Amino acid sequence: MVEADSRRLVLVLEDSVLVALAVEAALADYGFEAIVAGSLAAADERLGRLRPVAALLDLHLPDGNALALAARLNAQGCKVALCSGVDVDMVPPGFEFAARFRKPVAADELARWVAATVTGSAP
Repeated sequence: MVEADSRRLVLVLEDSVLVALAVEAALADYGFEAIVAGSLAAADERLGRLRPVAALLDLHLPDGNALALAARLNAQGCKVALCSGVDVDMVPPGFEFAARFRKPVAADELARWVAATVTGSAP
């Protein structure tokens, strides 16, 4: 098994399979590899020792909200974006580090954000 380049790993935490697949494909177009998870538990399981360079987190998931994960990833130096269809503007204080996207948001827009944030400019 080839080890993933952590500088190109992006966590995609999204409970909609179709949305997650679209984001994964858009990230691949920009040269990134997605770690896709549909719940917080699955994200923890998939991350293991991996350290993604960026994370696109659906704010509300079947097993809770992604704020604690966002804070943990940010503390590890990961760039974080929170996505929500209802209350992305209601994120509590202390999460100013996270970019915010209101759903629906185009998969390519999220991939461009990752590219610009990680590399300093979109390809």
